[in-house]
Amino acid sequence: MAPDDHGDRPTTWSLWAHRIMIELLLATSSLAGLAVGLVGPLWVIIVTTVLVAVLSAVMTWSQGFSALSGVAVTTGCLIACQISYIAGRFVTRQYGFPEQLFEDEVDGEPGDPRQRGISDDNGKDGKPPSRPPSSEL
Repeated sequence: MAPDDHGDRPTTWSLWAHRIMIELLLATSSLAGLAVGLVGPLWVIIVTTVLVAVLSAVMTWSQGFSALSGVAVTTGCLIACQISYIAGRFVTRQYGFPEQLFEDEVDGEPGDPRQRGISDDNGKDGKPPSRPPSSEL
């Protein structure tokens, strides 16, 4: 990517390519953090963080970012990864996802999703009906 007429300033094409690279790195880091937050154990986020840092540093260096810009992008990627991880953990703890998908063991027998107080024999269990019978006038 050649400099423009002013010497060392990058061209518009170069700035556009750098912007796309930054957005891709941030999106990839966020998705990695979210995936680990939803299904991964705690130690996997440590490995993921190291991989995100190395990947973003190598990509920014190979694309010709300055040292300060590369550090800023790498820091942004690490922050995006951690925030996404925390969001994934929150969803997992708050709503039980994805553990609820694997809650029942698959053994060929249907589970018991019925509510309490609802019987199989349509009220022949000796309990009074849920509403009083209507009085006839």
